[in-house]
Parts: sequence; C-alpha cells; structure tokens
Amino acid sequence: MGAAVQLEPWNPRTVGIALAAYQPNPVWLAEQLASIAAQTHNEWICTISLDSPMEEISSSPDLAPFMHDARFNWVENHERLGVRLNFQNATQHLLQRGVDLIAFCDQDDVWLPEKLAESVSAMRNHGPLSMVYCDAYLLVDGVQRSERLHEYTIKTDGKLSIAERIIQPQVSGFCQVFDASLAKLHPTIPNECSHHDFWYSLVAAAYGGVHRINKPLALYRQHAGNTIGISVVRAQQGWEITEQLKRYSTLRVNAQLRANVARRVGTELPMPRILAFLYRHSAGWLLVLLGIIARRLFVDKVIVANAYRKGWGLLLLEGSQRDIFQQIRHRLAAQIKVIRMALLAGMVLLASGALVAIQLFSISAADTAILVFASILVVSVAINGLRYVLHLMPYTLVLLGGVGALMGLLVLLGGASAWLATGIAALPILANGLYRLRWSLRR
Repeated sequence: MGAAVQLEPWNPRTVGIALAAYQPNPVWLAEQLASIAAQTHNEWICTISLDSPMEEISSSPDLAPFMHDARFNWVENHERLGVRLNFQNATQHLLQRGVDLIAFCDQDDVWLPEKLAESVSAMRNHGPLSMVYCDAYLLVDGVQRSERLHEYTIKTDGKLSIAERIIQPQVSGFCQVFDASLAKLHPTIPNECSHHDFWYSLVAAAYGGVHRINKPLALYRQHAGNTIGISVVRAQQGWEITEQLKRYSTLRVNAQLRANVARRVGTELPMPRILAFLYRHSAGWLLVLLGIIARRLFVDKVIVANAYRKGWGLLLLEGSQRDIFQQIRHRLAAQIKVIRMALLAGMVLLASGALVAIQLFSISAADTAILVFASILVVSVAINGLRYVLHLMPYTLVLLGGVGALMGLLVLLGGASAWLATGIAALPILANGLYRLRWSLRR
C-alpha cells in the first residue's frame, strides 16, 4: 500500500479589497483608506475603481498619503459603469493580481483594525468557496452608535436556503469577505442582480456556504447620500428613502426582480436539475415560494410574510395589461372601504337567507353547504379581486375563506358528505388560527 496523501490545510493570506467609488467625499474616503491601512492583517492590496474623474479628488490633502502608497491601486474608468459594474471592474483587477480572498469596500464607511484578521481566520475555518460576513456599528453624523447593523438586517432564524436568500438578502457588501475562486468561477455580476454583494452571497451559498461573524468589525456610515442605507435610521434623521429602495418598493416590481434573480441562479449556479428548472420559470418559482411558506410557516414569520408578498406580487398584471385598470383604480381608491363593507354585508345577508331557506323549504344539508360555500367564494373573489386591481395584498382571512369554500365545493361535487366538506373547508382558516396563535404565544 502506498503512503497516505497528506492534504495541506487551506491557508488563504492575501486579501484583495475592491473599493468602488463615485464622487466620493474626500474626508470620508480618507477615513476609510486610513482604516484599511491600520488593519492588523497586513497582507492586502486595495483597488479603488473610480467612476468619476480622478481630478475631482487628486488635490485633496486628506487623500495625498494614499495616492503614492503602492498598496492602493487607483483606476479611473473612461466611462461611468454604475455600482454593479464598478465593483466588477475592481474585482477583476484584483484577480489579475492573484489574491486569495476578496473583500468589498464602500467609499464612506470605516473598518475596525481587526476586520480583516477576524475575517481571514473565519475563512480558514469554513474552507474554500465560502463567504463570511461581520456585523457593524452605525455611524450617524460622525457619531458611533450602539445600534448594530444586524439588528436591522438579520430578520430570520437559522440557515437560509438559496431561495430564501433571494427573497430576504441579509449580507451587506462592506461586511463580506469571500474566496476569490468564486469570482473566477462567476466573473460577471448579472444584470438581474441589482448589487454585487447580493450576487456573490448567492454564489457562495451555492458552493461553500455563507457564514456569519457575530461581531461588529466596521462602522456603517449613514448619511443623506447613501445608495441604500437603513430606512428606519433615515426616517429618524428626516432623510428621504433612497432611490434604490424606491425603485423596488412596489409589490410587483420587487417580486419580478426576485424572480429574475431566481432565473439567473437556476441558469448559472450549481443545484439539482429539478430545482434549477423551477427557478428558471415563473410558475416553478411560485411553487418554490409556496414551498417556503409551507416549510417555514411555524418557524420563521418574516420569511413566510416575505414569500407571501413575493408570490402575490408575481401574479400581478404588468405594463400595458395593467394600464386598462388605471382609471378603475383611481375611481375605486376612495370607495374601496365602502365597497368592501357592502360585500361583507352581502355575505352576511346571503348566509342569513340560507338559514331562513333551510327552515322554510327543508333544504338538504348538501344543498345548504353548496349555497354557503358559493356565497363565501363569491365574496372572497370580489373583495380580493378589487385588491388585486389596486395592487394591494389580499386580506388573508378572506382569501383563505375563499380557498376553503372552493375546497368544500370540490369535495361536495365529488360525492362527499356535507359534514366532511365543511371540515375540509375549515382547514385553511384553522391553519391560519394556529399560525396566529403560534406567533402570539412567542411574544
């Protein structure tokens, strides 16, 4: 027998820092670069990809020490690339330098001295093709706060699947460090992904996994000009919501964005063939969302709510199809409460009429059940149909009532007894009651 092969441990050392900048505040950028220079892990190089003219900042005395530091490589783009492609450009420059790891960096944050050292240590523990990400303190008006980034972004429990990461991104770019091999395997950040960090968190999840460092290793600067920022903090400061968040704020646009990302993931990243097929098609993606709801119903309320919203948004009409409803929406918006109350009152009257008819005409239990289920189904379709036209989320209880009524009607038509049909019709409402009880008790 031959001697056993001794495998050497994975030992990445050189970190390539990809910093994408656009019209940076020289003072803030200098603070960021100084925090990089002060890292306790000193095996790093930094590429600064400028999406605005170098001459705008070249005369800044704050940046002067870093202009001639060989560890900082300044790259001026000939044309504006935008956030996604600017980070891609910086990453490609670093790959040409043969770095082991990639760390994304924003132009206005600050790293704590041990950020790279802690991240590199975590990467060695988790192995090749993986990603780690740290927590961060908030930096508002130049003052470090005690609040941490993960208080606002980590809203789910346990390990996330790729599908759950698509609908609930949690990893901020300036907190990420990942194996450079992932960028070699997938050098292009697709158009479907709005940001670089979102894409590479999905790439890492498909290979070596995404792992959290539950420790603040940076300061996340909040200011009026943030690309994304934290909505709650912005509201506290009196700042408007950022353009990036406005862009994806509507139900349908946000749901379609996630479906497009899923399609790219199913096309490009390794996964079982059947799952990839589901990701690549809207109907299949909807099934994946329903699967998330079923699997997480009593485990993670935030993920379930998010999957529910993305699923409903995926069903909404788009573009020219939607235009025919614009006038209807404007006319109904003011009267929607009145219409809803009228429909609910109609359902009560129908149910009351059904009871009177039973007493006067001795209608059979099956016929009574059909009448009641049909009434509930009609009202459910009418109310949620109006909300669909208005691009609003359905009333869950009314929707489930309609689903239950439809189930009851179907089993009645199949020859089941009225009592069995009633029990089956009540299942969705019962499940919702258990769901609400589960989360009310958790509080």
